[in-house]
Amino acid sequence: MKIIKCRDLGFNCDFMATGSAAEADGVKQKMMDHILEKHLPEKEMSDEDIEDIASRIEILLSRGCGCGAL
Repeated sequence: MKIIKCRDLGFNCDFMATGSAAEADGVKQKMMDHILEKHLPEKEMSDEDIEDIASRIEILLSRGCGCGAL
């Protein structure tokens, strides 16, 4: 199971994207869609910020269970 929380990425938000290990790309896409829809309008994020978030999502999903826990 892959889980990523918006809070793992520094947002004050309870959204979570989940899926099986085989669906890791889908989990990342769900989270990116959420961030672009909900957080991009409220925060001034540059393209670099978006790329950094996508990179952090990749790192978190690559860890053990994908929940961000070390």
